[in-house]
Amino acid sequence: MNGYFVFLKKELFEAYKTHKLLIMCTVMLIFGATSPFITKLMPDIMKWTMESEPSTSGIDLSAMFADPTALDSWAMFYSNVGQMGLIALVIVFGGIISSEITKGTLSIILTKGLTRPAAVLSKFTAALLVWTGSLTVSFLAAWACTVYLFPDSPPYVVLAVFCLWLFGVFLLSLTILFSALVKKSFVCVLLVGAAGIALNIINIIPGVSKYNPISLFSYPISLLQGVIIKNEVYPALIVSVIFIGALVLLAVMAFCKVKSRKKTAALILSVFFCLFLTVFIGEETPAKIKLNKSVISEKITVGAGTEWELAGLLTLPKNAQGTVPAVVLVHGSGGSDMDETIYANKPFKEIAEHLSSNGIAVIRYNKRTYTYGAKMAQDLGNLTVWDETIEDALLATEILKSDPRIDADKIFILGHSLGGMLAPRIHASGGDYAGLILLAGSPRQLIDIMKDQNQSAINELEDEEEKITAMEEQILFYDEFEKGLILSEDEAKNTVLMGVSMYYFKDLHENPTRDYLEEVTVPILVMHAADDLQVYTDKDFGLYKELLGDRDNVTFIIYDGLNHLFMPATTSKITELLDEYKIKSHIDYQVLTDIEEWINAIT
Repeated sequence: MNGYFVFLKKELFEAYKTHKLLIMCTVMLIFGATSPFITKLMPDIMKWTMESEPSTSGIDLSAMFADPTALDSWAMFYSNVGQMGLIALVIVFGGIISSEITKGTLSIILTKGLTRPAAVLSKFTAALLVWTGSLTVSFLAAWACTVYLFPDSPPYVVLAVFCLWLFGVFLLSLTILFSALVKKSFVCVLLVGAAGIALNIINIIPGVSKYNPISLFSYPISLLQGVIIKNEVYPALIVSVIFIGALVLLAVMAFCKVKSRKKTAALILSVFFCLFLTVFIGEETPAKIKLNKSVISEKITVGAGTEWELAGLLTLPKNAQGTVPAVVLVHGSGGSDMDETIYANKPFKEIAEHLSSNGIAVIRYNKRTYTYGAKMAQDLGNLTVWDETIEDALLATEILKSDPRIDADKIFILGHSLGGMLAPRIHASGGDYAGLILLAGSPRQLIDIMKDQNQSAINELEDEEEKITAMEEQILFYDEFEKGLILSEDEAKNTVLMGVSMYYFKDLHENPTRDYLEEVTVPILVMHAADDLQVYTDKDFGLYKELLGDRDNVTFIIYDGLNHLFMPATTSKITELLDEYKIKSHIDYQVLTDIEEWINAIT
């Protein structure tokens, strides 16, 4: 193209000379480098601010502020860049064509042989390179600081930044078009803003968001939080690419003052095709995502219509004949996504896909404390395992029972770790399951398991003084814990230990797992890993056998060489356990097969 590369070189030099490149890189670098540090300091800042208020004097506020994670850091990064960064981008390039037309500089260049299409395309390319470079600088800074400050890493980090990058390119295509149509830079910026508002309004129509380019703005955080999975972003990505191409070509035609009706009609039809996808293609049924040849997945919402709506997935055998059995997956301790992601590993995802590949439906969902952790911390005193786990498991069960493809009499619950401890209580609270699958659970009190875990960590300390100090601290803690168990309900709600109200522990203590186990009459599968460092073969698995060993409908299986995730164990030290979980691994195939065969034998 005549003069394209010459003019591109000129545009890049102009971006440098007019400080556009410097402004964009500086703004983006600041957001990228500061977001992780602000995230790290935010709980302390908020705590200090609240403590300075007379109304909070004397109140222990530490429990209200959970330790920030890498997810929080990335959420702040995308919030900052997705707002101020994109605004800066549009403002910087708002007059990319109109300003030169007003000054007359572009007209002079055009008289020297530069073609109008080359002028538009070179300007768009230069802006695209500046945006790509500044976002790359910002992302690398955020990534380096986040890795340094936080040990964990959420999924889809690269895909998330790609969504943001493409949305920025989409805004540039709008900017280049409006800049070719109007004479004032501020009018161009206003028109881009108006287009964004219009796309947001269109998003109200059911099914539109899947195809709407504006969705790319929210996808980064949704991907990191596990609210959506990567398959769901592809339609918006494809439509955005079509939009970008059509808008840039319209900008070329507008600047060239093309009067050909055929060309104009073709470009306008391209834009309307994109609008057709974003407006008129809705979904009356849940989105289906192909996992493999025999499994599909449908998006579900646990607690739909309540203040605690949770995103989830229902995996189903693709070509099932008649109704199928189903399993509800219940998480362990802490905030977990629907895959129960622990660093590089996703045990619930593997369980769901294996079982559904073999004729068994599975429902899984984000844990309430994962999605609403900050909100729940504001009412920490009233939090119990009912709010954290039990209610949502029952709501997920109701989804299965109301699905005509599911055999309502053959619904099972599979609980892992704390989920295994709570499974009998969930069953007694209205779950009414056909059977219970307990993975790495325990009939013991949670505090007794914590004592053993802490003692193991203390025993691994090499410094004797550190051991003595740690033991003394543990003795004081357990003394406080025992005192907390005899507090009144109101007193327990206002007493915090380890960032959790004593009311939470009191509820668990007064509703022991073994009491619920005694009432269970349906079949139970107890599964344990011999090298589990969080629950124990002798104390936990052994107590299950002691309590349930005389029942004909209870199956006990123990696996050598596996850890708490039923993945290969690589360490015997509890202090090295997190490093083990960071290693990408998979659930032992025999474990998955045993679950599948046990369910089929029951049904």
